Amino acid sequence: MQAKSNQWNNNLAFLLAATGSAVGLGNIWGFPYKAGENGGGLFVVLYLFFVIVLGLPVFMAEVFIGKTGKGNPVSAIENLAVKSKSSKSWNLVGYAGILASLIIAGYYAVIAGLVVNYGFIAAAGFGVSDPSTVYAAEVANFWEMTFWFSIFLIASGVVVGYGIDKGIEKAMRILLPMLFVLVILMVGYGAVRGDMASALSYLFSWKAEQFNAGTIQAAVGQAFFSLSIGMGTLMAFGSYMPKDQKLGNASVVVVTADTAVALFAGLAIFPLVFFFALDPTAGTELVFKTMTTAFSEMGLLGQFIGPLFYFLLAVAAFSSMISILEPSVVFLSEKFSMPRAKATTYVILFCFLLSLVSVAGFNVWKDISIGALDNPFEAMKYLADDFLLLLVGTGISVFVGWRLENTINSDATGITNKGLLNLWVIILKWVSPISLLTIWTLGNLQILFDISFF
Repeated sequence: MQAKSNQWNNNLAFLLAATGSAVGLGNIWGFPYKAGENGGGLFVVLYLFFVIVLGLPVFMAEVFIGKTGKGNPVSAIENLAVKSKSSKSWNLVGYAGILASLIIAGYYAVIAGLVVNYGFIAAAGFGVSDPSTVYAAEVANFWEMTFWFSIFLIASGVVVGYGIDKGIEKAMRILLPMLFVLVILMVGYGAVRGDMASALSYLFSWKAEQFNAGTIQAAVGQAFFSLSIGMGTLMAFGSYMPKDQKLGNASVVVVTADTAVALFAGLAIFPLVFFFALDPTAGTELVFKTMTTAFSEMGLLGQFIGPLFYFLLAVAAFSSMISILEPSVVFLSEKFSMPRAKATTYVILFCFLLSLVSVAGFNVWKDISIGALDNPFEAMKYLADDFLLLLVGTGISVFVGWRLENTINSDATGITNKGLLNLWVIILKWVSPISLLTIWTLGNLQILFDISFF
């Protein structure tokens, strides 16, 4: 299962792969529930702001490292550190990104496995069963959850093991068009069958009373998670980019597509939530308890719409998962001259162990809190999404803005407008590091120690 080459076959391949990485459960599962938990419209406005001001510039910086460093996340940074006469210790940014991707894979596979399971449950119909009771029964079964995430993890590993052209690129050419069609169908159904007016009001109205540091951190964390920033994925994919591909244009396309899917996901889910008078603040259980209540209310139609919805989630999860695994696999392959199939096997086994911890957070260890965090699953989510991704994003910004400034030009980035190029560098030097560290500090003080400054 070796890749034929270490480069995408064409410019479209990078766009498909990077978009597939970005568009995943973070959009369709994560965005709606975080919007519900954090004030609806306020969260959405902050999310869009951070995507534009911080997400896009740092996204470009991470891809830039991969494209110019030509290697796995660690080697790419080391190569550029040598060229810029910087310390090789900058490779800690690459290692932290790989660690974040592994932790994310550990809990992501569990949610994806639950999604696949729910697709079959929805197809069979909920009948008179209470969706809350069904959910409680499913997450309480350690071995059943392990079975479903194992299938998902193995399938993802098979695709990654086949490499760039036979595996990732080929899969994305099928998954991405399917994903966009399914999202549009679900939005259309929500517009016809649900309460779209209430959904629009909820998603885009300002609720200033719910403004706090936790909301800000949730918004920027969601922006980074959704765009796959800080996981090493963009460095890996950037290293496979053809030399003539324009970094700026490609980044704008991917970021725009990712943001659109997140918004469409909200417009697919919340019209049904409000139509059936359900709770939009149900948190991580929104797509499992709240949405299944809506599907059960639809009767026979719900047995068609329900599986379609969970199939959409599964496709999104799969496209992202194979991208999340790539940084670790390519790191092992290059650093230890390891066959790709062997490297993939090691990564899948490690992720399997992490997923077992994540599953236990739903059942056997659900009452074991870790500091201020409720259980191991929540701890893994916090460590990756809110802790590591922002720190890695800060490191990427500083490294590119301060250490690689002399290598940034229109040929390397594809940005011909000198003003825009200079603005990008200024953002990486000052705006994103200061903003990210401030948000990271205030958010963690509130989450971990319940210390709030506003």
